[in-house]
Amino acid sequence: MHTNMNIYSHDRLEESMSDTPANALIRLIYISGINTTDNSVFTHIQRHSESFNKENKIVGFLCNNNESFLQCLEGTKDVVSSLMQRIFKDKNHKDVDVVFSKQISGYSFTDWRMHSINLNDNNWEKFSNHTQLTDISPFKPQDWPHWFVDHFIESVKNIDYSNLNKDLITFDKLGYSDVQKTLVSNNVLFYIFLSVLISSAVVILLFRYNVIA
Repeated sequence: MHTNMNIYSHDRLEESMSDTPANALIRLIYISGINTTDNSVFTHIQRHSESFNKENKIVGFLCNNNESFLQCLEGTKDVVSSLMQRIFKDKNHKDVDVVFSKQISGYSFTDWRMHSINLNDNNWEKFSNHTQLTDISPFKPQDWPHWFVDHFIESVKNIDYSNLNKDLITFDKLGYSDVQKTLVSNNVLFYIFLSVLISSAVVILLFRYNVIA
């Protein structure tokens, strides 16, 4: 079992997990700097992760602003390690630092799957209002102590997403969250009601002007 750490290379990560079975389920958290000014990188990362994470049964979340990434991954050791090898080599990341790794007994994020949260300054203010993070601003994970990273993870898991601005959080195609299911259901009911209302109004007008008997 491994907990808080600072690991800056894939070889060191493999060494630190040498006593963990390849098929064991682990949770891993890394922080990195963003090494690009191209905003399309966020779309690219999200689209790539959609298919890869679904195929490899990885769950968790990715947070970013214009300077930093913080990602929590849960999956088998061999798959997560392979993913981290690519992240260490990815030119869009710099100063990759694995700050937490631990063998776990089950997934923590099965209800809402992998998603990404944009935490630029304006969004961080909205986000922090729904957590116990209001005294910490802005989003600068490289400066956070390990205990606060743990606290941040727990806060993200317990957010009431129904009260967050839709621009703040985006879900990938692994599946609807409970919030999305509710919104979809409500939208369907709304459009059914609207259709009935319009139809009734049309019928009343037709009767009024003797179009139908």
